Amino acid sequence: MQNDVYKKTIPIHDQGKGEISILVDLLKYKPSIKRNIKDIKILRDLAKRIKEVSCQDNNTEKIKIWKKHNSLEDTRPIVINFPENAFEEIIPYSSLKAENNYLREYEWYLRSNICHYENFQDDFVITDTLKVPVRFEMKITDVSEIYEVPDEYAGTARFLSQISEESDIEKIINPCLIINKEETNRDFEYLSDIFGDILNVKIYWTFINSCFNLTLIDHFSKIRGTDKLLYDYIDRPQWVHKVMTGLSEASLKIMKIAEKNNWLGLNNCDDYIGSGSLGWTNELPQKDFRKNIRLKDLWGAANSQDVTSISPQMFQEFILPYQKKLLDNYGLVYYGCCENLKNKYSLIKSIKNLIKISISPFTDLREAVSELGDEYILSWKPNPSYLAMENFDDDLIRKYIKNAIEIMKDCKFEVVMKDTHTIRGDAQRIQRWTKIVKGLILN
Repeated sequence: MQNDVYKKTIPIHDQGKGEISILVDLLKYKPSIKRNIKDIKILRDLAKRIKEVSCQDNNTEKIKIWKKHNSLEDTRPIVINFPENAFEEIIPYSSLKAENNYLREYEWYLRSNICHYENFQDDFVITDTLKVPVRFEMKITDVSEIYEVPDEYAGTARFLSQISEESDIEKIINPCLIINKEETNRDFEYLSDIFGDILNVKIYWTFINSCFNLTLIDHFSKIRGTDKLLYDYIDRPQWVHKVMTGLSEASLKIMKIAEKNNWLGLNNCDDYIGSGSLGWTNELPQKDFRKNIRLKDLWGAANSQDVTSISPQMFQEFILPYQKKLLDNYGLVYYGCCENLKNKYSLIKSIKNLIKISISPFTDLREAVSELGDEYILSWKPNPSYLAMENFDDDLIRKYIKNAIEIMKDCKFEVVMKDTHTIRGDAQRIQRWTKIVKGLILN
């Protein structure tokens, strides 16, 4: 082993508390046969608080605003926070009270929801549903994603190329989706016994939808290496097309397997969609929906942040057609994440049922407004560095937000604070930031 680097696969839960990884963390452990009365009391008390908050009038009002917002109706802008890495400073694992590892994950999950109401005071909607994620195995390719990381891992890593030869395309074979019904039902019964008289405990099939690879290019860049892939666009364009064809066909096959077997879950309520929003809408499922959930009854999402620097021409040739093959199956679509979509708006607007577009901190906001107008929802991500400064500067933040709101005043938009790596250990910063943003929006 070299002194400066080592090779390992980084577990998702080591990358911060993104919304999908929060659900993944609920699957890290299995329920214990031995019941801990103390742990159960802690969890039930939290569940009662969740139930209490979910019944409040302002929570119901938030749902109404979200549904109007996601139907492109005129309403005030949404303000929401997803602290991600900064959650480690808000709810450190050392602060948890439950002893059982499985229940500790659910304790963290419940506390994170309550945080939105008690600490953040944003437009996150707390429901009385306890999500029990399905235990499943999904495989798109036979290729693992291997990282090279520094000994002092601080969020950076380099992908090690796992495919290079023409024949490596054969590794993109036999996509499969396997549901572990026995373990899923075990989790459901265990949690129903603890929470069933307080919360609506349900198997969360939507977790499967969230793991579909609609972006494609993210997996490609990880198994090839982003630097090598950028050269491939020029040196080996036909090989790139073959890989993208294989990935898109494999992903579509997985999606159709889930649809055929009714392994999909609606994501039109308190469901994380895209790269920072909630799915509340009356537009889904479709009007002809009866019982079995179809792809067209769902939100879909993709992005191209792994190769944000490529030209619009390359984006149109190598990425968008393959993503559209998947996204065009969905009822509503959210596009983008941290990439700068400069000069690409006219291209992504060709995606069927697109209504929401990520506007990252790296975006020219005036250009985005000029290109998108009020036909789409701008999912604006303010620069999170304002929360990471040594001192929280209210005036600087107010000036920054006020300028952005002025630019977007004739648009439909939401303000999404995410990608926060630190808040300097000050949990009140998110609440202060939210108060500033809401004050500017409502005045």
